[in-house]
Amino acid sequence: MTPMISIDNLNSPKRFKEKTNTLILQLLEEIRNKYHIEFNMEELGDLILSTCRSNDFYVVKTIGRKKFLDPEMLINWIEKKLIPNTLVINLDDPEVIKLLIFCLEITFRMFEGGTKATITQKGFRERRRTFETILVDQFIGKLGEIMIKKFLERLFPVNIELDWEISKEIEKYKNDIINAEKYVSIKTSPALSGIWAEADIGYDYGIMVKCSIPSGPILQFFIEVCGFSRLLDFAYERLTSYNDLFKFYLDNLKERIRSYKCGEIKTSLKGFICGYFKTSDYEPVEEGEILPYLGKVRERRYIVSIKDLKWTIDDWRDFLEDNKILKLKEKN
Repeated sequence: MTPMISIDNLNSPKRFKEKTNTLILQLLEEIRNKYHIEFNMEELGDLILSTCRSNDFYVVKTIGRKKFLDPEMLINWIEKKLIPNTLVINLDDPEVIKLLIFCLEITFRMFEGGTKATITQKGFRERRRTFETILVDQFIGKLGEIMIKKFLERLFPVNIELDWEISKEIEKYKNDIINAEKYVSIKTSPALSGIWAEADIGYDYGIMVKCSIPSGPILQFFIEVCGFSRLLDFAYERLTSYNDLFKFYLDNLKERIRSYKCGEIKTSLKGFICGYFKTSDYEPVEEGEILPYLGKVRERRYIVSIKDLKWTIDDWRDFLEDNKILKLKEKN
């Protein structure tokens, strides 16, 4: 039996990964060989940290005042939950291309005043967001919807319809699955170490998806479809004849993308379907409440630990039936 590993401070991702480094490296290789899924150290480390923080599958044992990670229970979580609920899709998937075009169009419309969505961001003080920031925010936010669509359509004979319309008005309760009978909120988080699923007041269901996205996903699109290479060629023609410094910069940029062949898509996006909850089973968390690993709640809404989400095939069948997406006769 593999000995348990001391993990005293779950508040420190760095310290956690230092203590579990050998185990994570071993699991990376096993997952690659057995399931043919390529996680990197950061991705798997954060997902395991999340599992320990929420104590999903009871992977953490408390002995006295110390906490220990039980590798046997962790492997159980990997085999039963992580792998079956992980999707990998490439940038050239038609749904991802639709997402890119949708995000470009809605971001242009936001700057032109064609939607009621705001281009400012609330924080310590309200600040105007850049085009690129909004574009990436839109991309990340809707990517989880695509992951859910592909996940459910892989498991069941159903058609999940997403909302691709861009409205001029802000809808109070926008249904993320438009052919669902009840209001469904799909939240996407790029923070793989998070432990909370959320839904705004007024929704019947909340679904949580974690997505691993490369830094600069939009730039990656243009690199792999040759748009970036053409930009460099354009600049090279106009600058290198009289400017050695910029020739040096351009040569460096060309070297960075040299391994990418024109039109050959290398980049993939990973989605981990954490599960769903029914809001009627919970009371909203009040504004100002302090939650572990989240801090102060800024707005009254439903917040549920990922370990309490429903995620099995039977659970998803119940969800689809309750929303009249999967008919009883289609169960078999």
